[in-house]
Amino acid sequence: MAKVTGGALVAQVMKNDGIKHLFGLVGGHIYPIFESCVEMGIRVIDVRHEESAAHMAEGWALATGKPGVCTGTAGPGFTNMLTGIANSFMGGTPLLALGGRASVEEFDTGALQDFNQIDVVKPMTKFARAVYQTERIPDYMGMALRHATSGRPGPTYLEIPKDLAFKEVDVSAVQVSECHRMQSAPAGNPKDVEKALELIAKAKKPVVVAGGGIWWSQAQKELKEFVEKADIPIYTRSSARGSVPDDHPLCMGPGFTLDPGFQGVLAEADLLIMLSTRFAFTFRARFLPPSLKVIRVDIEPSEICAGRAPDVGIAGDVRMVLQQLVGGIKKMSHKEWVAQLRDGRERMREAFEPMLASEQIPINPLRLCREITKFLDRETIVCTDGGDMCVWGNLALPALGPGLFLSQASSIFGCLGVGIPYGIAAKLAHPEKRVIVFTGDGSFGLTLMEFDTALRHNIPFVTIIGNDKCWGMIHRSLKGQRPMTVGCELVHRRYDKIVEAMGGHGEYVEKPEDIAPAIQRALDSGLPACVNVMTDPEIGPGLGGAL
Repeated sequence: MAKVTGGALVAQVMKNDGIKHLFGLVGGHIYPIFESCVEMGIRVIDVRHEESAAHMAEGWALATGKPGVCTGTAGPGFTNMLTGIANSFMGGTPLLALGGRASVEEFDTGALQDFNQIDVVKPMTKFARAVYQTERIPDYMGMALRHATSGRPGPTYLEIPKDLAFKEVDVSAVQVSECHRMQSAPAGNPKDVEKALELIAKAKKPVVVAGGGIWWSQAQKELKEFVEKADIPIYTRSSARGSVPDDHPLCMGPGFTLDPGFQGVLAEADLLIMLSTRFAFTFRARFLPPSLKVIRVDIEPSEICAGRAPDVGIAGDVRMVLQQLVGGIKKMSHKEWVAQLRDGRERMREAFEPMLASEQIPINPLRLCREITKFLDRETIVCTDGGDMCVWGNLALPALGPGLFLSQASSIFGCLGVGIPYGIAAKLAHPEKRVIVFTGDGSFGLTLMEFDTALRHNIPFVTIIGNDKCWGMIHRSLKGQRPMTVGCELVHRRYDKIVEAMGGHGEYVEKPEDIAPAIQRALDSGLPACVNVMTDPEIGPGLGGAL
């Protein structure tokens, strides 16, 4: 009778599900999974730290709309993944984390790296289970992937003890399902959709704010059809950035209530249509005027009344609901309202023009953004990371298509260090596209060693550092407010030389006119590359207005 290991059963389910990569760091508890993935044609990207593995799985999801899979061995391998799992949970990103564990017979005997991992990870996952029979690994893998991708997406965790991963069982004793996920999605209640259509028909100054659910439902086509037919201006957020490209006549860029310009729009609008986005610190319910009518669509019914009860709430998959709305509305025009918002956006750009064109040294971060923009098109993916640089990037760099703008801001967790892992995952997902990571020097240092991963696996991308020699966002917020800024200062560091020492390409830039040539050389090198740009530490975003 043919035999199969527990590790092979894990790999078989991944292969059946179309999963192409496993991100992880090897360990004795999980080794059969690594080996079996290679045997079944699944590429193993072995990283330098398990947190990066989790971030790469997130990045894969953000670049493809499909779940990413990461793994870590028992004990510290597991705990190292937790930051990425938590970031995924707060951002609603579909991810499956596989954890090792001591053999079942060694539980509570002081075995190497053995402790209660399930209770630790439960609060930050949609589903967390341990497997106790090798034959049931496919069943639990299916459950974990189903929970990760159903409803509001999020991370799941599956723990496989060492003896189960290595154990061989008869193939006849195992059932590996070809399908473990529902293929159809729920539509909205027709009565609620009709109420929404009535509000839309009456509105004179409507505005759409679209969030991450657009990406997870792959509703870009339906969203574009809706705003064009209804002629409604749209702001996009988190992983919805680019779903209606920033250069579309109706797209007004990112929507953050930290931005006074966006607050002004909400104050004047008479209808807000919230599509799969949540209230949080970047989009506060308290900035919505009491008179503003609200339509809210979300896959998670409990989310619809959170923060502010809507006038119409529609529980359902946003792609299905948009199809219903598109089918029910007549061609509309809000020409003057759209023109007003575009004029306001252009005036804001003009106000920032001196910074965008600045010749100062150290370099103005907005001038750096302008130079980066020269390299962005619909064949380029940009990943933003860091404090100041993430904010500058989100405000000043265009999102020109769905899945082309991967940002730390996709999660409200505010997790630094995601840029390099996202960039690696994005290049793996779309090898034909250029990938540019825009990050700060502080966040760059958190996952710097993943350049080694990129070099070993021949994954070329370009990281551009806005290097202000400090933890800039904290430094500036404390300066003048506190007697000292403890722990905020970094030093002048040649990160480009570190990347060169590993075998990558490095560029060092101090003058604005040298930025674009350095980026071009980095792209042309065909290597994982670092462009280290010295920027002014005293200039912060201030979130004074979207660009």
